[in-house]
Amino acid sequence: MRLEKNTRKFNKLPLFVAVMGCLYGGSALAQSTPADETEEAQEQEQEQRSTSGATTTLDKVTVTGSLLRRVEYDSISPVQIITAEASVAVGMVDTAEFLQNSSIAAGSTQIGEQFSSSVIEGGAGVQTVNLRGLGAQRTAVLLNGHRPGPAGTRGAVAAFDLNVIPSSIVQRIEILKDGSSSIYGSDALAGVANIITRKNIDRPELTFNTRLPFVLGGGEIWQVSGATGWNFDSGNIVLAAEYYRINPLTAGARRYLRCAQDLVRDQSGNIIDREDRSSLVGTGLEGCNSTNLYANTVIDAVSGLRYVPSPNGVTVGLMPGYRPRLNPNYGPGNSGQASYEDWLNFPFFEDVQIIPKNERYSVFSSASFSLGDVNWNTELLYNKRQTSSQSLRQFFPLTGGTTAVIPSYRYTDGSSFSTPVPSGIAQPVMPYWYKQEIDIDYFYLNSSLDGLFKSTDTWAWTVNGSYSRSSGDYNVLGIDKSKSGDLQYVSTSPVVDYYDQSKGYLDGTGIDALVAATGVWYEGNTVYDQFVFNAVATGELFDLPAGAVAAAFGVEYRQFSIDDQPDELEKTAAVWGVSTAQETKGTEKVKELFTEIEVPLLKGLPAVEALTLNLSARAFDYDTINTSDSVWKAGLGWQVVPSFKLRATKGTSFRAPGLYELFLGDQSSFVSQTAASGTDPCVQWGLSQNAFLRANCAAVGIPETYNGNAVTFEAFKQGAGDYLEPETSQAFTAGMVWTPTFVPLSLALDYFEFEVNNQIAELTSAQILAGCYYAEVFPNYYCTRLERNPSTAATNPNRINVVYPTYVNVDKQKVRGYDLLARYEGDYSYGKLDIQGEFTYMTEDYARTFSATAADGLATNDRNGAIGRPKLVGNLISRLRRGDWTYTWGMEYVGKSKRLTRLTPATGATADYAPNEANYFGWIRAVYDTVAEDRLYHSVSVRYQQPNWDVLVGVRNLFDAEPDTISNSVGYTRIGNVPWSATQYDLFGRSLFVRYNYKF
Repeated sequence: MRLEKNTRKFNKLPLFVAVMGCLYGGSALAQSTPADETEEAQEQEQEQRSTSGATTTLDKVTVTGSLLRRVEYDSISPVQIITAEASVAVGMVDTAEFLQNSSIAAGSTQIGEQFSSSVIEGGAGVQTVNLRGLGAQRTAVLLNGHRPGPAGTRGAVAAFDLNVIPSSIVQRIEILKDGSSSIYGSDALAGVANIITRKNIDRPELTFNTRLPFVLGGGEIWQVSGATGWNFDSGNIVLAAEYYRINPLTAGARRYLRCAQDLVRDQSGNIIDREDRSSLVGTGLEGCNSTNLYANTVIDAVSGLRYVPSPNGVTVGLMPGYRPRLNPNYGPGNSGQASYEDWLNFPFFEDVQIIPKNERYSVFSSASFSLGDVNWNTELLYNKRQTSSQSLRQFFPLTGGTTAVIPSYRYTDGSSFSTPVPSGIAQPVMPYWYKQEIDIDYFYLNSSLDGLFKSTDTWAWTVNGSYSRSSGDYNVLGIDKSKSGDLQYVSTSPVVDYYDQSKGYLDGTGIDALVAATGVWYEGNTVYDQFVFNAVATGELFDLPAGAVAAAFGVEYRQFSIDDQPDELEKTAAVWGVSTAQETKGTEKVKELFTEIEVPLLKGLPAVEALTLNLSARAFDYDTINTSDSVWKAGLGWQVVPSFKLRATKGTSFRAPGLYELFLGDQSSFVSQTAASGTDPCVQWGLSQNAFLRANCAAVGIPETYNGNAVTFEAFKQGAGDYLEPETSQAFTAGMVWTPTFVPLSLALDYFEFEVNNQIAELTSAQILAGCYYAEVFPNYYCTRLERNPSTAATNPNRINVVYPTYVNVDKQKVRGYDLLARYEGDYSYGKLDIQGEFTYMTEDYARTFSATAADGLATNDRNGAIGRPKLVGNLISRLRRGDWTYTWGMEYVGKSKRLTRLTPATGATADYAPNEANYFGWIRAVYDTVAEDRLYHSVSVRYQQPNWDVLVGVRNLFDAEPDTISNSVGYTRIGNVPWSATQYDLFGRSLFVRYNYKF
């Protein structure tokens, strides 16, 4: 087949060819957009490159999932296409929403803005996409077919941050749904998301976009963008800019976020939560029995007594208005009333930001020109993100003074400070702000040259180079150790008297004064650089009876580095409650060879319209890996008849250890170890029926009635260096595409199976604790990863002090399931109707740390249907076009998910209990809610278009469906009463969205 150069006009693909290419090549038939929009976008892209720019173009295109140039949008690998226009029509605003709400991603927890108060890879405010639930670091994200570098802060910068892509420049996103390391290199184990930008803008335009929750209190989104372009005889230039802002969504703004409750019931369905008998009763703050924040408590470090504000005003002890708490449990036969006197809520908790404030400024430019026989294409992207978050933490310094019964707990600075408890040694538990300010500058430049080899009319070449740089400053509010008076670290008295009730340090009324006296801002900077160079030659090797054998050969070189420099205060351990943080610094270089060959085996035979074999392979050579490695993929496409096609792919993929996994400096987080948290397996181990747990906890002297500790423990993690090996994976997909001629219906059904072996994972605090105390062999490796006070300690006996999570190569994770894409499209007297849906059903989903479940110390490795990982998710969009009007109705379905195992023996469950039954503060056989119910969200919109302007108005979550809630202590972190990992739920509620576009 002959390649034709065309310097003036690029033949537009016939509509039929584009439709069939989309359907057969990538299942664009039922993507998150009408297929005709995708076809138009693809056709316009080609036409714009010729008629508007007149660049030297090749009468073939390269599609996602292949290196080869083709005459149509056809690929054996399954591809799902999302257009920005359809996403906006159902109320989505930014690029992360476009991807995270697709069916291939929505079945697993997605890292977004609601995790900004947590220690996450990439730092506060990062937004990533996690395909198939295999992890964001196993999903490659491309921009117009090229690989930009990640952005973020702290040492664990890894996956691509979708914040850097302004949604106003996105035309569509093509999601490659099989393993693709042979085509795109490392990280493409779970698939590839290729973000395609707008290629031509012939008139200046201005767009205003907003989404406003009906319930006031935050979460409002504002977006303004502008774009223009210049067309020349030899090419074109596009320039676009965007401003985006989301206001913080606070805990007090939503009923299901503002007051955490245990939500435990009796056998008749009645709530049996502990009764609030604290001094908060009558203030409007009572009843949050699951703890919004535990504070305003003084713990005698010797006796263990906890002094709380006296509900009846009677003083017992040395602190006026305080007394030892009385927290009775239920009595025999579930009699009496369990209650508590602790302060578990504060008025300023309503100001905690669940979604932080996030502002982004973006500029994007692209240029495409013909330089004689060579085409030059360049893209430039600059993005600035500013994220600020605010939450609460505990401050619990160990104080002593002149009355300390143990002389070593008296301050050495001559201070008269004393601690008002009988022992003279205590921990005041006080509320304290936790704030972060993130400022990231991201730069990306990609430039390529392509053309035809002069010695042949079938071979083309492409040379491409790109550079990206992320420079992020992070500022964190901490506590100055030198001012804390904490005898665990300093011998000088506190700069303020924490026990002076007139100052309000304990009850939080003086929280700002406490911060002013003891707080310190510490800052750091993270730089991530990436350079990529590749060259590809593609053309035809020879002809067979069924057609030409096409091939591509290429080389690639990548160099990427990270340099995270924490503040000197972190390096010298000068911040209270924060570990010593050292720099994370390292560089990786990789050289790669790759090839792809496509062989037309048969054509034009009965029941064989076409049979095509596709083969690809890639070899890697990493500096940090002692040996080289390689991957491969084979695909077979069988066009049975014009309306029916079968396809299958099978191959291997590869992921080298990330820079953060190799070189990460110490980082820390704080984890609860109270009885309610369920973190410490040895809490109330006497109620457990697990013989290993009982023996192991007893062996270290922990009493069987041990009730945990109110203060958090620190979890440190660091890189694993040369101990890590690369991940490998196998992927298999098989599917069919059916486009019957008797009805305007298209269906694509694909089976997928992914298995990741030798995967790199972080051993979490929960895994380490469970692996230590539930194991048959004790002590074991897990036990070496934690530090715990002995039972004979003078203060806080048996308290967990530190756990050391680490990166290790573990056994495997595997997922299997089905993707269904469907579209109905018909023209009627009342307009053009499009109905399209995408659904993913997971049949298997498990992760295994070691070769056997028992070695993990866990009850099960199954994750299929676990909370945050529903088995079934899907989207359905119906659109009616009638003249200048377009009416859209979208539905997003989130399937039910639940805790997959019985409640832990530590809660008192026995063999005859139902899986969701356990004891609750003395109540025998209480019923816990361990199920996150399904949700169906509806969105509607109306769009009116005129030659120079158009307006879109709609409502997202039309029926104001609230997220479901679960009980406390069922193994899942909650925000309010909502499971945190269930990111499929809408936290904003019913929202109005408006988009106005004007073309000058």
